Amino acid sequence: MSAVENNLYLPEKADIQRVLNLKDKKLPVFPQVAAKLLEAFRDDDVSLEDLTKIIETDPGLSVRILQIVNSALYGLTRKITALSEAIAYIGLDEIKKLAVEMTIFDKLFKSGQSGEFDRLLFWRHCLSVAVLSSQIAKETNYHEPEEAYIAGLLHDVGKIILDIRGKKNYGEFILQLTTSTDQVIEEERSFIGLGHDDVGAYLCEMWNLPDPLIKVVKYHHQSFEHLALKEREKHLISIVSLADFLCWTQGIGSFEFIRPPVLAPEVTATIDPDDFNVIGCIGKMNQEIEKISAFYQFVFPSADQIRKNILRANLKLSRANTRYYYREDPLRRLKKRAVDQKTSEMELEFGKSLARAKTIREVMDIVMYQIGRVFQPQNWSILLKDQKTSDLIFTVVVGVNKDKLTGARLRKGEGIAGYIIETGKSLVIKDVTKDDRFSRRVDKHTGFKTQSIIGTPLKTRDKIFGVIELINRIDDHTFSQEDLSLLSSIAEFAAIAIERAYYNQALTTLATRDGLTGLKNRWSFERAISNREDVIKNFGSIFSILIVDIQGIRQEGEGSEKILKKLALIMETTKRREDDIYRYGETAFVVILPQTYSEGSDRAKNRMSTRLSLAISEEGTSSLKTNLYTHTVSAEDTILLKEMISASLSKSVKPLKESKISDFEYSLQDLLEKEKIRQKEKDDKISNFGKTVSLRGRFVRLKTGESGHMRLEQVSLAAAGFRISRSHRIRVNDFLDISFTLDNLKRDVVERRAVVRDIKGNYVRADFYNPPPYAKNLGFYLMS
Repeated sequence: MSAVENNLYLPEKADIQRVLNLKDKKLPVFPQVAAKLLEAFRDDDVSLEDLTKIIETDPGLSVRILQIVNSALYGLTRKITALSEAIAYIGLDEIKKLAVEMTIFDKLFKSGQSGEFDRLLFWRHCLSVAVLSSQIAKETNYHEPEEAYIAGLLHDVGKIILDIRGKKNYGEFILQLTTSTDQVIEEERSFIGLGHDDVGAYLCEMWNLPDPLIKVVKYHHQSFEHLALKEREKHLISIVSLADFLCWTQGIGSFEFIRPPVLAPEVTATIDPDDFNVIGCIGKMNQEIEKISAFYQFVFPSADQIRKNILRANLKLSRANTRYYYREDPLRRLKKRAVDQKTSEMELEFGKSLARAKTIREVMDIVMYQIGRVFQPQNWSILLKDQKTSDLIFTVVVGVNKDKLTGARLRKGEGIAGYIIETGKSLVIKDVTKDDRFSRRVDKHTGFKTQSIIGTPLKTRDKIFGVIELINRIDDHTFSQEDLSLLSSIAEFAAIAIERAYYNQALTTLATRDGLTGLKNRWSFERAISNREDVIKNFGSIFSILIVDIQGIRQEGEGSEKILKKLALIMETTKRREDDIYRYGETAFVVILPQTYSEGSDRAKNRMSTRLSLAISEEGTSSLKTNLYTHTVSAEDTILLKEMISASLSKSVKPLKESKISDFEYSLQDLLEKEKIRQKEKDDKISNFGKTVSLRGRFVRLKTGESGHMRLEQVSLAAAGFRISRSHRIRVNDFLDISFTLDNLKRDVVERRAVVRDIKGNYVRADFYNPPPYAKNLGFYLMS
């Protein structure tokens, strides 16, 4: 049967040759011992004697099995020297898994080409997915849990091939991932030409591995509903896809960052995570993996990091990701329609731009920028619903009178936007003077005259959380039903992107930060000290730690959290800029003091003790007491740090309470406000980075088409000041298209639409209308 007939749809040999360097080299061969062991896996009648004969053909594997059986893991009182006896002690099922995984690791996964591709980290992920796949198989009544184990072990084998034979440097690809928020598999296809799923499946088929395993490797990141797969094949793919996803959510991915993959819609249709004990499966996986972690020298997130809230947040994020990735980019319609030459030349790629956005603010900026390019409104806004009062708040405003509108509120049901959010219906109003639903209160507040409105709800699933509203076109034409249809599609796409960004942000914060104090958490601390090279790079070969144990806090009752937040803030402001502080337990904090010897750590301890004692005395309580300890350590001894901390802290140190992530529609407004405050200084610094210049340019007045020369004298990212001929008819609030040439090496040409704000003689000051969120050429020029 051909690969196509068998629903594999593998890449052609020419496709493989385009991405893999095969000149004078052959693709890796699947280990013969592993192949024989896979056959033994499928044979219910295989005996210990049969397994012994297979394992004996690989001396290295035999030695490692003897090492394991004689380790503390089995606690035997005498040394085992015979392989057959070792296999008997370990057990038939366990030895099959151990032998396969060790053979594959040694022969295929152990050594690599790129230093950025950490093979131990990758192997840790593969083993975890294998163990978790086996557990999920048992929970969901899959008939062969051992097959699920092997499928999980091999699911990412394509990454190994891309590393050792890829024409593109896989290490460079991994470095690029740290600055992207798109899915790993999509980035692979873009950067390399094929994803690890296609490359891995091609290799597995070449190795003559069983079809079910090849299909898992091929489809664990792809939709498979359109294929005529057997139910057991769908079940197996779904098991490994879900196990892969869950491992990434727990910080056990194949790279050093949290980036859960997208689950194809049919995965959760085949296996509903709510129908079985997901947390129990992860707990069993953790127990089994911890048994072998010492053998491979893994560092795993400890059991108390397996938090239900992180898992639930990731499942919500996955559902948003699924809707996002399996939906067509709405702006592609513009290319198909070719609305006009200028629009078609824009090559709008809405989805790709949104995929790169890291924060909700970035998503909002991209949405608003693209709306401005497509519809050319004079004013456009995103209004978010206040979940407490049901008011609508002008949260993001672009265009005329944006300063007056931002933060303004519409009462429940007020105006066109109020009607839209109450009914869930999109509207186009060609003349607001003839519509009773229009509220004139906003026009009175801003001095603006509204003529035409188009608006559509922002909603995810069945919940409406805001409205996108556009007012008046620049060309004075009214909005059309076709405009409304396109805006509705954009709004649906934008709502999913906003939800994704929210859960991405919240998940990262939940995983790495303490919810009460905002400090880095214990998980972040353990990650920071897990790798010797990273420790030397970040903290030096010799450094100190300061341990702060606050006792008596529980006696403060309801006021304890307020006091903890205050003391955490004091510690944050007292430490040096280069120091890192972590909330380690309920009342315990650890400060890492880079490149600091004992004298320096003593000074840090005294400084911190003085500030904390003063704060406690101000609280007027006698129950609180702080104990501070310091240790100076070598980077070679970081493995002992947790023991030092445990020895210093009181025996009753409790783990932190779990932070929770609210549904995004309840927290979106607050999160945006916090983000706005954090970014204000940076934004002000960039947007007000005005520069005195003398640049030649041209302008075109949109209303009449008249044009002329100008000399630019002031420019920033948001505005420009320029002189033109006195014989002009330009008026305040006119729209101009301006272009000017920078006097840099590249002689970059900058084109902007601008709205006139002030005219003094022949000097015009104008704000840029809808400037792009990321204007690199002008931005670099202003900072040079």
